[in-house]
Amino acid sequence: MTRPALVVLSTVLASLLSGCGPDSGAAAPAAPPPQVRTLRLAPEDVVLSTTVVGTLEPSARVVVAAQEEGVVTAVAVREGDRVAAGDLVVQLDDRRIRAELAEAEARLLDAKAQARRAKALEGDGLISPSDADTIRASEAMAEARAELLRTRTSFTRITAPVAGVVLARRVEVGNLASARTPLVELGAGAGLLLRVPVSELEVVHLRPGDAATVKVDALPDVSMAARIARIFPAAEGTTRQVTVELSLVDPPAAVRPGFLARARMVVEKRKGVLLVPEAALQRGSETPHFVWVLDGDTARVRPVEPGERVDGRVVVRTGLAAGDEVVVEGLVRLRDGGPARRAASESGS
Repeated sequence: MTRPALVVLSTVLASLLSGCGPDSGAAAPAAPPPQVRTLRLAPEDVVLSTTVVGTLEPSARVVVAAQEEGVVTAVAVREGDRVAAGDLVVQLDDRRIRAELAEAEARLLDAKAQARRAKALEGDGLISPSDADTIRASEAMAEARAELLRTRTSFTRITAPVAGVVLARRVEVGNLASARTPLVELGAGAGLLLRVPVSELEVVHLRPGDAATVKVDALPDVSMAARIARIFPAAEGTTRQVTVELSLVDPPAAVRPGFLARARMVVEKRKGVLLVPEAALQRGSETPHFVWVLDGDTARVRPVEPGERVDGRVVVRTGLAAGDEVVVEGLVRLRDGGPARRAASESGS
């Protein structure tokens, strides 16, 4: 091949190679728009509720205490026992008091005999009326002394004042029980009570008699019906919470006082509200709360005012309207005014 032919061939090859290099000027393929899943909003009727935690209690707690000092000689009950009103629960040593009572009753018999003789002598004019009155007063004092000791003797036999179940046994045989010493604690009354703290913002919507649902952690599959028995008149000064007392009329036998319980109460029923999934609600530095909406194929930031949460969704008070298409998945790559591609779209129920 002649030299001029080689020069021409080299020039052609250089041109071809330069056209295939990185600086050829060909545009790189554009990245596809983010793929998102959206929800088209529709008004819904919702029930707003609150769930609060408390501890189950008996309808009434009765502390049985000693009224007389003495050594415990018998304890007739254990925790969990059911007692009727008048059943013996604790017996104190009564030997000393009974001896004093026997002496007092003997003195009373003597006083009665003297009173009878004084009455006869007064009728015959053998003693003055004042002496007769003194003897009758001695009889009355002896009667009062005997009655006092009878009462103290009865205090050594301590009985249940009401029917109930024994919650706690606080003494054992051999203990010295002083006056007003708690001996046994009873749970009395039908059913159980649950006292729970409720926010001042929610308690204004509750009324005595309203229905509630109670669950206990120990029995997660058990749901119990309850009603609001009363609402305390004042809020706690620091937390601004008000105690609400719920009544469980017929709880299952397995549900016991002291169990941790969760009460769900309906606070308000609203019609025609808009809700978005909690995952769709975003927070920003300039916009406290916002959601992404699609305007055609363009993503837009929409500031909103969130409200209550309902089963994983959030009530939107302002910022959205029925028919708005809210992005619920694929938010990471979105930018305000940028493109977006729908992977799926669904309507609010």
